[in-house]
Amino acid sequence: MLYLVSMPIGNPEDITLRALRLLREANAVICEETREGARLLRQYQILNELIDLNEHTERARIPEVIARLQRGDTLALISDHGTPLLADPGARLVAHALAAGIAVRAAPGASSVLAALVVSGLPLERFRFVGLLPAKKELRRAALARLRAERDTWVVLDAPYRLPALLADLREQLGAERRIVVACALTTPDETIVRGTLAQVNAHFARAPFKGEFVIVVAGKPAA
Repeated sequence: MLYLVSMPIGNPEDITLRALRLLREANAVICEETREGARLLRQYQILNELIDLNEHTERARIPEVIARLQRGDTLALISDHGTPLLADPGARLVAHALAAGIAVRAAPGASSVLAALVVSGLPLERFRFVGLLPAKKELRRAALARLRAERDTWVVLDAPYRLPALLADLREQLGAERRIVVACALTTPDETIVRGTLAQVNAHFARAPFKGEFVIVVAGKPAA
């Protein structure tokens, strides 16, 4: 069995009892980097074998992990923050496991995307998860230009240091009056939710720069 176990996004108390049990009982825990994985488990006094799975190791690790699952091991895949596979490694492992007839189950929990959406105040009847945008400016602007006409609420993520550039690109591509919400350091004591038009939000972060984890929720294009 392969379990996809959600971890907290900031506050360590946001973990489920089921997640704690699975992390203790699994034969090993798969994480992006073993150092960070060990730190996460240490918060809950859990000692377990760790397997690193990331863009540099997955070519070698996936066959090894599949072999262990086929031998009967139960493994738990975690993300550094929140729910595995959303803008994190693991999708190829899940695809290989399913192709090999191995059961894959989720132990749901914290998600920065859902947390940002529900506090945004924007329409949630339908929404689109865009995820990580391209790092290169030209490609990022082109991606945003394609999203300009999106009618539903949408969500983007990016690296902590790229918030100013992303906000500037959003204003350039969507206009100053489009409503957005920037959710910063969710569930931590420093949590800050900034709501307003792109003009207002850009002005806020010009006065009070932020560097850390964030999620941006963007209102869809208003009907004519």
